[in-house]
Amino acid sequence: MTIRAHAVSCLDSALATTVVVGLAVASATITAGCGPGTEDNFQIRLIQSTGVTTECGPGEWTIETEGPEAEMFVDITSESGLDFQRAVGPPGTYFLPEINGSGGAMFDYDGDGDLDIYLVNSGRSPHAVGDFPANLNTANRLYRQQADGTFSDVTASAGLGDTGYGIGCAAGDVDNDGDLDIVVTNYGPDRLFLNDGQGHFLDVTQAAGLTSSGWGCSAAFSDYDRDGRLDLFITQYGAPDPSTHDHACNYGNGQPGYCSPAYYAPSTDRLFHNDGPGPDGVVRFRDVTTAAELHWHNGKGTGFCVVPADFNQDGWPDFYVANDMYPNRLWINQKDGTFRDAGPETGAAFNRHGLHEASMGVAVGDVDSDGDPDLLATHITDETNTLYINDAGQFHDVTHKWDLADPSRRHTGWGVALIDLDHDGFLDIPLVNGLVVPCKLRHDINEANPPTGVITIDQLTRTGKASIASPTPHWAKYHDRNQLYFNTGEGRFVERTELGGDFSRTTASGRSLIHGDIDNDGDVDLLVTDLNGHARLFRNDTRKIGHWLLLRVIDPRHQRDAYGAEVVIVEGEQRYYRMVNPAGSYLASHDPRVHVGLKTRHFDQIRVRWPDGPQHWETFDGGETDRRLSLTRGEGTTANRRPPASLQPTAQPDALPGPSGAN
Repeated sequence: MTIRAHAVSCLDSALATTVVVGLAVASATITAGCGPGTEDNFQIRLIQSTGVTTECGPGEWTIETEGPEAEMFVDITSESGLDFQRAVGPPGTYFLPEINGSGGAMFDYDGDGDLDIYLVNSGRSPHAVGDFPANLNTANRLYRQQADGTFSDVTASAGLGDTGYGIGCAAGDVDNDGDLDIVVTNYGPDRLFLNDGQGHFLDVTQAAGLTSSGWGCSAAFSDYDRDGRLDLFITQYGAPDPSTHDHACNYGNGQPGYCSPAYYAPSTDRLFHNDGPGPDGVVRFRDVTTAAELHWHNGKGTGFCVVPADFNQDGWPDFYVANDMYPNRLWINQKDGTFRDAGPETGAAFNRHGLHEASMGVAVGDVDSDGDPDLLATHITDETNTLYINDAGQFHDVTHKWDLADPSRRHTGWGVALIDLDHDGFLDIPLVNGLVVPCKLRHDINEANPPTGVITIDQLTRTGKASIASPTPHWAKYHDRNQLYFNTGEGRFVERTELGGDFSRTTASGRSLIHGDIDNDGDVDLLVTDLNGHARLFRNDTRKIGHWLLLRVIDPRHQRDAYGAEVVIVEGEQRYYRMVNPAGSYLASHDPRVHVGLKTRHFDQIRVRWPDGPQHWETFDGGETDRRLSLTRGEGTTANRRPPASLQPTAQPDALPGPSGAN
């Protein structure tokens, strides 16, 4: 088998290290293991195939493997008919929102049981110089999945071709009519589209009273007051004044780069309460930011991502907000319509050194299998991606202990997920990386040589740096490689990036990571957006250790998926804690179904705590794994107690590939 890959010297993996060491020779060889037995060992031979170089080092290599199949993800973008490409520019103006990227959603908009795809586009920068290419489609795109697994562009017929400067989106049934609606965040006015259940969407932004018109980033739906209607939280990255973006930062010797968020005014995230339908039948949203005590003096920042979850396990949904260069916020629900920032006192605002970081993406999941939601936040180069373990509402930075520090320090992380890729019962990490400061500029800057002032757009134009004619070389400077980490179940992660197949093979300027079971085969597939490239869809072919369940959790009283519900699958003495939570990652909205990997072919029962009403758990009968199930409220039995705390699982990761260089 032959695998083609890209490796650059700024990547922190055994594979990349071998490539760098072997630069002076024609080839190099490493040995990797798929397990403790020698029968699973294979060799990887690296051969330099081109002389292409990048800002970070050498370019394209050929990787030839002998032994078991090593592919974990396969790029199926072309064969699926997904032809989206982000249109943005011109990049030479260094308009900050363009480097932040845009996201998308996996959701079943037409109710046929198959996931469809919505992708957010951006468009022309306010300081564009020259003509924007006429062949670039700047509208958002909706792709409907066909019976054969391919996708067709139905944007026009569905009415979802918003042409604002798009950033992120979130899908949820805001009017409780049984179909999924969608909100789009923009640099400028956000948009709310109601699904009529017939394949069409209606822009009801004005009628609904959605007055968010700042620099919106991530959005999330959550019933924070437990009244049965989904409310809306939208993060704000900064002030939306284009006049604050009319320059680039001088990175030394007149080299332009994107300015730090410190150059821009921070803003306040927005919370909108769902008041239900108005006289015209259209749902109404009311801005309750100040009333909820999320207002300026408490909540200013540069919000990149928001994730709702019951972090203190009191039965009420909270919000965690990732801020770029500001302390992260853990907004604890006070059960009276207000929130209190408990980030500093709980340890969720800072890392173990007491420092706030440049947070981009956030994933929530039960990493240590103890029955409560933990946090993983992604960060800029020279910071670690930070893992916070939840201990009864207190968060502890265990990044170093879990072996995540060193492999992440040389990357800039964005989209991220905590999902079970191999069905061993433990949550793994796919991670999308992309630089914001090119390697060369980063290496040239230090305390003795800091950035010096700004470069105006006029200066950029005179020097020819604002041309829109050829954007690809500009974005190539921001390429990085995606990573994969597998949870051993023993309190550590092991990086498997070199065996990630197409997901981690090619360097790109990645941003959003959206996940869901796109082909309904029982595992989680990945969709990745790029700053100036095609969105790419990756099929999960990871070798599976155990089995799976794919659960749709439905509250018939509201005719929708029970966002915020907690699910515990009982298998003997094992407990698998999951949540109905499509929010998280970065600018993304995920498959709302609950995916669970299990070690056996049978499970004993499923327990569900519904997000509103009495705080009891409803129990559903067990059965066979490897199937899709619907759990409908009222069809199980109830008990006014919490499931017992989970025991530490004992599964061994012996079916996973061994660490690079291990025999």
